[in-house]
Amino acid sequence: MQTVNEIRKEISPLFEPILGEFRVKTYFSYYAVFKNNLMIALYQNGVTYLRISQKDIPPISQHAETYNLSDDKIGLQSRKFYFIPNTILANSSKLNSLIHATLEELQSEKQRIYNKRSTQIRTLPNMNLKLERMLKKVGILSIQDFTEVGYISAFIKLVMQGFEATEDLLFKLNGALNHQYIYTFSEEQKRAIMQEANQALYQAGFRKRFNTSVR
Repeated sequence: MQTVNEIRKEISPLFEPILGEFRVKTYFSYYAVFKNNLMIALYQNGVTYLRISQKDIPPISQHAETYNLSDDKIGLQSRKFYFIPNTILANSSKLNSLIHATLEELQSEKQRIYNKRSTQIRTLPNMNLKLERMLKKVGILSIQDFTEVGYISAFIKLVMQGFEATEDLLFKLNGALNHQYIYTFSEEQKRAIMQEANQALYQAGFRKRFNTSVR
């Protein structure tokens, strides 16, 4: 089996004029070509399989010499990789267009995922999918909503919805908005948080739930 450096040297004349610097990594029995951590091609035994953007799949799939890569070891992602014949590889303009369309699509998808994650409550300290779903049930759908409502009001909303008012839940909500994990809370900080929650519960018509005496 050839080394990654040997493969990189072998395919550099094809990819370097279009990509500039690129990386090669082993991928099952293939060699994968990466640009900016985005995998754009697979290479094996002198054969190039290019990842094709959604807009380019129809014309590429109709090309007489191309075919979809089918390999169980690669999984579903292989549906977007196509064998690219020399007639296309030798056409620098066509190849450049295909590769850059793929890069644009991958970068756009990467940005979309990043933007989505930046709003997800589960990405905050102490949070998870279960807590995110709990908050959604009381109308807190994003980090922005959570920030605007505040941890105490969010806690009261959950109590009103029937969720159990535990110390752990209270501390997790506070830590999430303050970017602090609950295992780092001091006893003094915990007491202050519980006192604030007790007062808010009382004002909302609920009994005080937490023992704030020194332990």
